[in-house]
Amino acid sequence: MNLIKLIRKQLLDDTDLTIIRADQTGDIPKLPYATYKVIGDRKGVGQEDVSHVNKPDSLSETRIQERNATISFNTYGTSHDNAFEVATQLRKWFEWRGSLFLDEINVAIVNLTDVTNRTTFLLDSYDEKWGFDVIIRYLDIEEHDIDYFDKVEVEMKLGR
Repeated sequence: MNLIKLIRKQLLDDTDLTIIRADQTGDIPKLPYATYKVIGDRKGVGQEDVSHVNKPDSLSETRIQERNATISFNTYGTSHDNAFEVATQLRKWFEWRGSLFLDEINVAIVNLTDVTNRTTFLLDSYDEKWGFDVIIRYLDIEEHDIDYFDKVEVEMKLGR
């Protein structure tokens, strides 16, 4: 999803925080860092808007549909308290600085949950993390050309 890549890039530029996709293999980044995971992407309210524009050699069709995506963020810090601080700062980005960027790319924040403790117990230690979810609303715009046809052949058979 290109939209998530745009948001992630802007988060990196504004916060200098390493943010990686959750549930993937690879090396663990240096602490502190955050993970993100799209946990839902669904159709919004209402019907899609379909419009057509005549061009000299084709018909251009545009379909616009409102969608909502839920993105879950978890932060990992050098300590329990540091992970909380990082999560709080990341959440604040969505409330203030990031909201201006999101407005520029026509994304609205529908809901921003509280920062909660998401620590999990591993075999013999704890995986200290804090996190929150953000639900965004955006427009999914799909454009494509439909070819015109020049000639139609019809075969008619007369019945009895």
